[in-house]
Amino acid sequence: MRGAKRHRDRIGTACAVMTAVVAAAFLAMAAVLVVRAWGAVGPGFLFDPSSRVADRAGIGPALAGTLWLAVLTAAFAFPVGVGTAVYLEEYAPRTGLAAVVGGAVANLAGVPSVVYGVAGLALFVRGMGMGPTLLAGGCTLAALALPTVIVTARTAIRAVPRGLREAAFSLGATRWQVVRGQVLPAAAPGIVTGSCAAFTRAAGEAAPLLVLGAVSFMTFAPRTPADPLTSLPTQVFAWSARSQQDFAAVAAGAGVALLLLLLAMNLVARAVHRRVQGVSP
Repeated sequence: MRGAKRHRDRIGTACAVMTAVVAAAFLAMAAVLVVRAWGAVGPGFLFDPSSRVADRAGIGPALAGTLWLAVLTAAFAFPVGVGTAVYLEEYAPRTGLAAVVGGAVANLAGVPSVVYGVAGLALFVRGMGMGPTLLAGGCTLAALALPTVIVTARTAIRAVPRGLREAAFSLGATRWQVVRGQVLPAAAPGIVTGSCAAFTRAAGEAAPLLVLGAVSFMTFAPRTPADPLTSLPTQVFAWSARSQQDFAAVAAGAGVALLLLLLAMNLVARAVHRRVQGVSP
């Protein structure tokens, strides 16, 4: 018993050390960005438009574009992903075809994001005539996030105890009433957590948007999904690719803003998770 306990203590210590290393690496990266951007970022950096002069460059349009993309991605991917997960877990017959579809969806979650950019360029930008707009970017990022939403939602639905369904069926409830009143509320915390993680990842992607033709110089903040495609990750890439040293500091400032935005999204997701968990049966 003592040997097993000592072994568990060693595993716990090793895990704690690895956690500390990860946290230290993240803080070091953030500190490097802050130090690099210090002095090069002015008070209007968050709202000013992009400029060919580093001292006047801001992230206003790129920040607005990222917020637009996050909203569009969630609006497209969440209902489709959860609906697909509900069908595969609660309605689809347990056949070989259903297993193949589930495996294909799981494999799509590991496809490199640039591949989604190529597909989005062919389907949304050229095939459907959307052009390099925020709408095309939102559809592409939704396709990127969709497999992860489906996989996490299926896992959360599958974790709901079978007895909960059987109890509802025994009282005369229909399948949809069981899904709506018992399964989805019980699985909601897991669905929300997995979906928000997928949306956060999508908001930080640059490769698929660069393939779509995202612009790096805009003098106005986008107001509709039909406006030109821009985002913070692509703006960071564009500034980092410039040869002028001053733009490297501005890119570091945009990187700090992106980290803070993703942190805020995670905090919102955590708050939603706690609220949903509190109202679940």
